[in-house]
Amino acid sequence: MERTNGGRRARLGPLLFSAALASLLAACSSSGPPGKAASDHATTSSPGSTSTSLAPTTTLPALPTSGPLAISASVAVPIPANVQITAAEAPDGSVFVAPESHNSPTPTVVWVVDGNTPAAIAEHVAGGVSALAADSANLYVVSDGSVLGYSRSTGNQMGQWSLPPINTANSSNADLVSMEADGGQVLVMIAQGNLENVYRFDSTSTAAPRLIAQGTSAAFGPNGSVYYERSDDRLVALNTSGVATGGGVANVDAVAGGLVWVSAPAGQGLDTQLSPYDATTLAPMGTFSGSVTEQIVDTGAGPLVLAGPDGPGVCPQGGAAASSSCVFRLSPTAALTDPTSVGSAEQLLGPYPAVLSANSTTNDLVLERVS
Repeated sequence: MERTNGGRRARLGPLLFSAALASLLAACSSSGPPGKAASDHATTSSPGSTSTSLAPTTTLPALPTSGPLAISASVAVPIPANVQITAAEAPDGSVFVAPESHNSPTPTVVWVVDGNTPAAIAEHVAGGVSALAADSANLYVVSDGSVLGYSRSTGNQMGQWSLPPINTANSSNADLVSMEADGGQVLVMIAQGNLENVYRFDSTSTAAPRLIAQGTSAAFGPNGSVYYERSDDRLVALNTSGVATGGGVANVDAVAGGLVWVSAPAGQGLDTQLSPYDATTLAPMGTFSGSVTEQIVDTGAGPLVLAGPDGPGVCPQGGAAASSSCVFRLSPTAALTDPTSVGSAEQLLGPYPAVLSANSTTNDLVLERVS
């Protein structure tokens, strides 16, 4: 089961910064406030326009919470589809994407798609980018051992917070860093050996991030909450109401639809058992079949799942076209319904459902809005 918290990277193939270096350096010649509409940019039809406005002007449509979904818009993102990326979505639906690298000697461009407008440069980062997160006010970037904060209204850096050392020895095989932001409260999850350490800091303070949770698996929940598997295998919830402890679990994957989704191996291959727990009481809600390939994400359209052509559910395939992934609705009993084909997709984002996939024509990324 692949967790998809804010800022957790998608794997689209080997990291090839040498192939993308020229375009990244060229893109660094202009910049602007992150998360702005294309109508606020210099007149051009190409991605990467310089933003001049202080506020987004786009509004995404209302989301249906039942019935079939469909791709409502596709926006090109000028990042090669064969690099690893990190991505995050702000509460207003602005999506931030960057090539992922823990220690890059070259500048990195963070791109933003505001609504359905062309991708634009959000920020230039002097080093590598490990994770992204955004709230209504700021964009947060994990870069070379620190979190950098940028105002979304001006594009100016508004803060910097040092993180504990990040072990990159197995960076090609592990999700090392992920991040979530909610109303100025920022959570950073760092993989340290077999443990996930979760840190919190207040973006209005210069105080260093503080360790608040440590477990063998963890997932971000709503409103700055964290759910994790303690060293004694107990499910623990940490939120503004305090700490609650539940029963024994195997692996905490995601929080969506008011449920904590926990998985355990089942049989051989990609089979797994999904066990949802009530996010408030931590009461178990049953055990159901699933697959380790599923990405579960909480969205404004309800809990959704991204699954590949060989995953669970019936994902329609388009004849001679490349194998397609599908976005499904997820029921409390782990049933997958209303498949929406989204091509060769690698990451599902929320709260406004969107997938990042490979454009079969340009071999770059494309952001597809699902509504």
